[in-house]
Amino acid sequence: MTFAVDDTFELLARTPATLRDQLAGMSTDWTESRPDPENWTAYQVVCHLCYIEEHDWLVRARMITEVGTAEAFPPVDHGDQSARYAGQTLEQVLDRFTQLRESNLEAVRPLVADPGALDRTGLHPALGEVTMRQLLSAWAVHDLNHLRQAQEAMAFRYVDEVGPWRVNLGVLNR
Repeated sequence: MTFAVDDTFELLARTPATLRDQLAGMSTDWTESRPDPENWTAYQVVCHLCYIEEHDWLVRARMITEVGTAEAFPPVDHGDQSARYAGQTLEQVLDRFTQLRESNLEAVRPLVADPGALDRTGLHPALGEVTMRQLLSAWAVHDLNHLRQAQEAMAFRYVDEVGPWRVNLGVLNR
């Protein structure tokens, strides 16, 4: 499949609404469910996405544009960020994520306005040289990964209750 910047922005713009549709108003029995202590809840997923939106994608896109490979991207903590949002409801974190995503997409669009912009490179501290195209692709797939993760966490609320149907429910058999 060929990368298409407009398709990428379409997906990125929909993620906050997708999460809101899936999670807003759900009881904490659903949003705090998880397979085990090593995996995140849906609430933790939203906190992570909000944190990454604040500290990762736009920062790196600007660095690709402004400094190229002269300086590595700053490190980003990919762990559980729910402590940063302690005391905030899921809806409040979703509101923050939505606001950040809208402003980040508005800021990134001009950075990729000309076709050559997608081939510009930056320096990831662990992965080496990466292109703007790869960054945008990773951003989109990162969203999809965490949308799936939130759904899996909620599914595990009924892992025992589904009984013998578990064999047919791939979300419970990872």
